[in-house]
Amino acid sequence: MAAEIRETVAEVALLERNAIDGYTDFAVHGAIFLNRVRLTPGDDGLPAAVRCAEAVLHEATHTRCNAAAVAQPFLLPERASGEGGAGTGTGGPLLVATPLRADPRPLSGLFQQTVVLARIVCLYERLDQSGEAVARRRERVTASARQAVHTLAEHEHSLTPRGGSVLASCAVVAEGGR
Repeated sequence: MAAEIRETVAEVALLERNAIDGYTDFAVHGAIFLNRVRLTPGDDGLPAAVRCAEAVLHEATHTRCNAAAVAQPFLLPERASGEGGAGTGTGGPLLVATPLRADPRPLSGLFQQTVVLARIVCLYERLDQSGEAVARRRERVTASARQAVHTLAEHEHSLTPRGGSVLASCAVVAEGGR
């Protein structure tokens, strides 16, 4: 993962104060934005280095997904509502519940969350001997990964063959099979 991050992330911009935890913007590909608070220990006892590693991996995975999707999409194009596609019947994109956001997100957001969570599970598997806070975080992230995989599997008809393959890989990780 470290080699991949070195290859895909060109810049880390730190956000101050009450900004969001982090984000990636396709318009500035290669840059990731992290809230400076992710460089400090968490209230839950999670060490600063672990919080920072998770945040960097999270945003770097979005960067990787964005680039990979341009070369070979993970999702089929949404059809207009009424054409038997993934549309909601309201003329807008299908929105689904996701584990990392309170508001419903498009399938592309769920897909990226699924990949992000699977990769974070892999990070925590490597850190498993790092104490109770890390073990608790690993359990929460794994539960979120399972939820994301389950929800995305309900919409498997909207995935390309490549997207289906990535989902299958994420499912193995979420179930502990690596």
